[in-house]
Amino acid sequence: MTDSKNDRLEQGKRKRASVMGQGYVDRAFAGDPDAFGADFQRFMTEYAWGAVWGRGNLSDRERHMITLVILAALGREKELEGHIRATTHTGVSERDLSDVLHQVAIYAGVPAALSAFNTAKKVYAEKEEG
Repeated sequence: MTDSKNDRLEQGKRKRASVMGQGYVDRAFAGDPDAFGADFQRFMTEYAWGAVWGRGNLSDRERHMITLVILAALGREKELEGHIRATTHTGVSERDLSDVLHQVAIYAGVPAALSAFNTAKKVYAEKEEG
C-alpha cells in the first residue's frame, strides 16, 4: 500500500510537469537523491505542487496568474522567468501577463512591475530567437 506522502509526491510531480514541463521536473530531481537540496525538492513538490497546486476550484491558468503576480510583486525574477516560460503549458497569454503586471504596478508598485515586464521581454525575446 502506498502512503499518502508518496501519493502527494507523485501527484506533485505530475502537476509540476504539467505546468513547468517534464524537463524542468527531471532537472529538479536529477542527481544524487541524498545530496544537499534534494530533500527540499521533495518537500516543495509534495506541498507546493501536490497539496497547493493540486487543490480544486482554481484552474491551472488562474493559479498560474496568481503565482506570476506574487513572484513579480516580490521581485523574484529568476522564479518569475521560469514561470513565464511555463505559461505555454497553462494557457496564460502574453496579454494575460501584461494585464496582471498592470495590477502589480497598482498594488505592489511600479518598480516591481517594470522589473517583471523586463523579465517577460527577455523571456519572449529568447523564445523568438530560438
